[in-house]
Amino acid sequence: MGRAELGQLIDREELDASDGARGRLAIAVPGAWARDRADIEITVPARVTCARCDGGGCDSCARSGAHRAPAEAAARTLRLRLPPDLTAGATLRLVRPFGEHAPLDQLLVELREGSASPGVHRVGPPPQDALARAAAPGGGGLRALGAQIGTPAVLAALAAIAAVVGLLLGR
Repeated sequence: MGRAELGQLIDREELDASDGARGRLAIAVPGAWARDRADIEITVPARVTCARCDGGGCDSCARSGAHRAPAEAAARTLRLRLPPDLTAGATLRLVRPFGEHAPLDQLLVELREGSASPGVHRVGPPPQDALARAAAPGGGGLRALGAQIGTPAVLAALAAIAAVVGLLLGR
């Protein structure tokens, strides 16, 4: 099974000093999604505001005030994990969001709490408290949890818990 790159360490000062194309996208997501540390998919618009001039026009954006994203929606759909608290807002900097050969070097995704913006969808497993709901009286137990997040995931989690308990008891 292949390994996906989840991220890499970067030099923030080097990114700030970079003269490459930098776009900005402001979106809203429900606060509950952030508290759950949910993964979201964002279908980025075909044009994003230039982050250097805030849409006023500069050398970076050829005086247009915007940068083009890939033409196909699938090529401009990004997946990311939300930070746990959006009450004060947050900005995520995505480096080469559309790949190494796309003209946009950085995309600043400004997140705020609110109703989900168009093109923003929650994806992935249900919130972490699914185990607590399944264990609660009337919650349906592990069978209900397996239906919510998939039996293989539940079995893998239980096996990991059993291994840790076994190690602790073996001391």
